[in-house]
Amino acid sequence: MTVKEAVPVQDEKPPVQEQSLIEPVGFTPVQIKSTRARLFLSKRALIVAGCLLLAIFALSYLIMARSLIFDTNPVDARIKVSGFAIPLGDGHLVLPGNYQFTISADGYLPQSGEVEVKRDGHSRHSVSLEKLPGHLQVKTTPPVPVKILINGREVPNRNGLVEAINAGPMRVTVLSDRYLPFTREINVEGLDNTHTLEAALRPAWANITVSSNPPGATVTVEGKVLGRTPLTTELVQGDRTVSISLPEHKTVDIPVAVTAGVDQTLATVSLGPADGLLRVVTTPEGAGVTVNGEFRGHTPLELELASGHRHRLRFFKDGYASIEHTVDLGAGTQRDLNINLNAVYGRVHVSSVPPDAEVYIDGQYAGNSGQTFNLPARSHNIVVRKQGYQEFDTRVIPSTKLEQTVRAVLLTSEQARWRETPSTLRHAAGGTMKLMRPNAVFTMGSSRREQGRRANEVMRQVSLNRPFYIGTTEVTNREYRRFKRLHTSSHVNGVSLDNDNLPVVNVSWVEAVLFCNWLSERDGLTPVYLTEAGRVVGFDGAANGYRLPTEAEWAWVARYDQGTMKKFPWGNELPIKNNSGNYADTTATKLVPAVLRTYSDRYAATSPVGSYSPNAFGIYDLGGNVSEWIHDLYTIGTGLSRRIEENPVGPEDGDFHVIRGSSWRHSGLTELRLSYRDYGESARNDIGFRLARWVN
Repeated sequence: MTVKEAVPVQDEKPPVQEQSLIEPVGFTPVQIKSTRARLFLSKRALIVAGCLLLAIFALSYLIMARSLIFDTNPVDARIKVSGFAIPLGDGHLVLPGNYQFTISADGYLPQSGEVEVKRDGHSRHSVSLEKLPGHLQVKTTPPVPVKILINGREVPNRNGLVEAINAGPMRVTVLSDRYLPFTREINVEGLDNTHTLEAALRPAWANITVSSNPPGATVTVEGKVLGRTPLTTELVQGDRTVSISLPEHKTVDIPVAVTAGVDQTLATVSLGPADGLLRVVTTPEGAGVTVNGEFRGHTPLELELASGHRHRLRFFKDGYASIEHTVDLGAGTQRDLNINLNAVYGRVHVSSVPPDAEVYIDGQYAGNSGQTFNLPARSHNIVVRKQGYQEFDTRVIPSTKLEQTVRAVLLTSEQARWRETPSTLRHAAGGTMKLMRPNAVFTMGSSRREQGRRANEVMRQVSLNRPFYIGTTEVTNREYRRFKRLHTSSHVNGVSLDNDNLPVVNVSWVEAVLFCNWLSERDGLTPVYLTEAGRVVGFDGAANGYRLPTEAEWAWVARYDQGTMKKFPWGNELPIKNNSGNYADTTATKLVPAVLRTYSDRYAATSPVGSYSPNAFGIYDLGGNVSEWIHDLYTIGTGLSRRIEENPVGPEDGDFHVIRGSSWRHSGLTELRLSYRDYGESARNDIGFRLARWVN
């Protein structure tokens, strides 16, 4: 019984009538067992709850998920994505995050990687797979071993199979001995597939028939014996040499141009008797040999000589008498021939200046000069030596009929050096310079009693012994414009000073020495003038580059004449001689205030360099044409010192530089004299310059 009911309990004693009391009766609630919990935990309830949770999860996933799509090549590639990814259409449905992927397809290399799927959008990626290499199987008709070339390069093959070839178009060439090359253009698909190429090979040979008289001769091609004549054999196409040989007969070589598939029958070859072999030795060795007048070489020597004939041999060697010999050899025979040559002598007399020098013949000491030597009649090297002198070296072939003389003039080292020093040279700008080797003590300046003398012509004793080069002419406009292309020497009242062959003018002293430095660098020499920021700050007296002449050099070249100093360029007396130079003459009347009334040089202003005769040293225009910038700073001496200045280069200080020589503007007695001195720094239309160089 599941439910208990409460019932009233009567007392055994009857109630008292007069007291009517109501008393509570005891109550016990009925205990009823609930079925709600049992219903909640039932199987149906759990299934419903699970479906509900799954629906909620699926709805949340769908709300949060993003699509991950791969566009693949090939399109049927297999796609594998790590983690929880739901395939959906062309892609996968995934939650935001990083995912590993692998894409693969048959015939392609798989590709793996990592992608990131973000919350704010879908993810799409393109992936192209690389094709696997393909293979090539070459099948030839007939089946022969082959070499396979792909795009001109040989590749290894195994029975005609070439493995692992990159996909794409290619040119395949099949080569095999004795067959013509086979070439085809093919396209290899790749994808690990095998492409088959059928190659029908055509023979590369032809049948060649060879016969000889007498028969039975051995036929050889490229060292391989093919058989005996008469013979028909296969030769691969190309230029071949067929050799036909028979004992005691001459071997005959026949060039044959073989064309594939074109058979040939060669003309019958007649084999003549074989040559004989003559081995020749001479004492001494190295003798020349001629056979029937034809030079054949030097001994020891092997000679092949036609059999059945007499041959005339001649042996010769310097210093020995020639010998002739005749020989006759049988077919295929061999002989040895030994020849002794007899020496012949000639007499050679050796003298020397200075005498008593040592004589060396062929490297061996032979005696002193002044003797006669009996030498074999062949070429000898003769060296004559004496201490303090350069050795003399020559070659001589003594004659058996006439005594010869060798005269050795020995030079000191200084003399030899000057012999090797060129007397003239041409610089990169195009001008010519001459070598000067002064060794003189002379007087610069002029006497106070000389008419026209200026106060700055103080007399000085100078010793000049340092050799130098000096320009034969003044620097021209053409030469200077190689340094400054746009330079112009301008004009004077319409008379041009700017033609190429006229001396350059309107250049300052600084511009002149910068030209010297530029030219030194062009010729690979050390510049003389030291510069800073375009300013000349000194000079290097040991440099071998180009410079301006020193005043002592200019005066010596212009005035020195056999120990005396000339007064004028043409001599020591007035009037001026005809054709003596370019001065202010009658043609310059409209350009300058004073002219030489009785002289005409044909030019109103400057004249082309070298227009008049040079002086005794071969130098032009030291008087007239243009005055010239000098290396030295300008100063006026006192005239009190009797000290001899050696190779002077001017004072260390000064504001101006020396100008020497008259110009086309000058006609006065003062300026026409070679001792005339001027000074300046700035450009003028009658001042140019010439080049000089020290010889160290």
